Amino acid sequence: MTRSSHTDERDARPPGAPDNAEQADERRQPAELFRDLRTSPSGLTSREAARRQLVYGPNVLTRSGGRRWPGELLSQFTQPLAILLALAAVLAWAGGTPALSVAVVAVILLNAGFAFVQEMQAERAVEALAAFLPPTARVVRDDVRCEIAAKDLVPGDILVVSEGDRVCADARIIEGTLMLDLSSLTGESLPVTRSPEPSDETGSLLEAHELVFSGTTCSGGEAEAVVTLTGMHTELGRIAALSQRVHTERSPLEKQVRRATWIIAVVAVVIGAAFLPIGVAAGLGWSAAIGFSIGLIVANVPEGLLPTITLALAAGVRELAAGGAVVKRLSGVETLGSTTVICTDKTGTLTENRMRVTRLWLAGGEMDAARAVHEPRAALLAASAAASTTAEAPTPAQPQGSGDPTELAILRLAEELGVAIVPSQRKAARRTIFPFDAHLKRMSTVNDEAGATTVHTNGAPEAVLPCCTRLLDPQGKSVELDAALRGELSATIDGYAASGLRVLAIAHHVLDDGQKAPAERSAAESDLTLIGPGRHGRPRT
Repeated sequence: MTRSSHTDERDARPPGAPDNAEQADERRQPAELFRDLRTSPSGLTSREAARRQLVYGPNVLTRSGGRRWPGELLSQFTQPLAILLALAAVLAWAGGTPALSVAVVAVILLNAGFAFVQEMQAERAVEALAAFLPPTARVVRDDVRCEIAAKDLVPGDILVVSEGDRVCADARIIEGTLMLDLSSLTGESLPVTRSPEPSDETGSLLEAHELVFSGTTCSGGEAEAVVTLTGMHTELGRIAALSQRVHTERSPLEKQVRRATWIIAVVAVVIGAAFLPIGVAAGLGWSAAIGFSIGLIVANVPEGLLPTITLALAAGVRELAAGGAVVKRLSGVETLGSTTVICTDKTGTLTENRMRVTRLWLAGGEMDAARAVHEPRAALLAASAAASTTAEAPTPAQPQGSGDPTELAILRLAEELGVAIVPSQRKAARRTIFPFDAHLKRMSTVNDEAGATTVHTNGAPEAVLPCCTRLLDPQGKSVELDAALRGELSATIDGYAASGLRVLAIAHHVLDDGQKAPAERSAAESDLTLIGPGRHGRPRT
């Protein structure tokens, strides 16, 4: 949301819209927000939305300040090493070697131009953050759901968010439940649940259970939310603004280059000055001795050092950018490389945020997931787990895949065990889905498979085990899940959890011929047969 020419940042908000400093305001009840934002569950009218668009501006992230390229370009010529090269060029010209002088000047100009282009590309932090916003949004206007350009979203709109969508404004949920990936704002790799019921949290807005934020991704569920903040007033907009106000300091590499430049300059001048009396004493004339001294000074200046440093840093920036990292300055690459200790609990930020199934527990013992290729029960476990997912495995068009990292790990396991599931086939076979519930800690699907109706359930072991009455034994037969087996399972699960690993329990239930598919969740998630729990390793580095 841009600032109007006639209003300040606070006045540019809709009546009653919250200020980021006033967290309690943004967490008001829906009825209060509807009143203060002058909207309703039916959404804004097209006319009112157009009026607000003129007042509040487009829902985009903007760059503050004017043109910075003159200063950026000038800074390439004022680096210590560039100044030293310029002095060397002047001395070379004075010493009667204009060709060398022109070559040194060419090196300075080419390096400055290349470094300038790379710096301008690297500093596009706002553009990189803007990539988190989708091009379109689904809203309710004139009591009708429609799709509009995300930049046309205004405070008071009723935003519709469903699985796979990127949220394009800060909003308060009024109906439905979502699983949100907040890693772009918080660095947490695990999705969180958001619902209309307000929480008792009094800390950061990001912890509020009823709020969704611009730039985050919905990994499950569907909900409607009333938009409260757009553009630069969102949490993502605050990050964009902070990225433009950070005071830059010299990196370790810049300090070392500055120190090395002074050493080179002092050594070159001392050698040149020392040779002058030596040359005269050896019989050279003053003119020849001065010319030779200048040559020594120029020869001691490493003309190739500056472009070598620039090219090395540029290569690092491009490699990081290819991985989705935002790098503001070329020297930031070296700063990251010189870091020795990082204190953080955001493992999903520091790693690839990719989970992998490492162990499988099946009746009779556990096994390494990588060695379970010829185990029928392992294949059944992987197929059942994959059937109850909503994620999509990586494809050439989408190398990272889409969906929850844990579900992607399950799909990867199914592929490794030869029971990969094609999304289109999974969708065609699915009759009912009971989405993941944060309170129940499990999800289930009812599928048509090979002429039979099967219920597949996965979730936290403590949530799935109470729904199970039977267990798949080592011979692949369904046997009663007695107290002794439950105790063994609990001990195994506790051991996995103590190792800091995520554990899922997988169960299924094949309905008898003629038995109707359960319409209620409680009926579907009962009398299940436990196939086994699997544990997921930490995100890979």
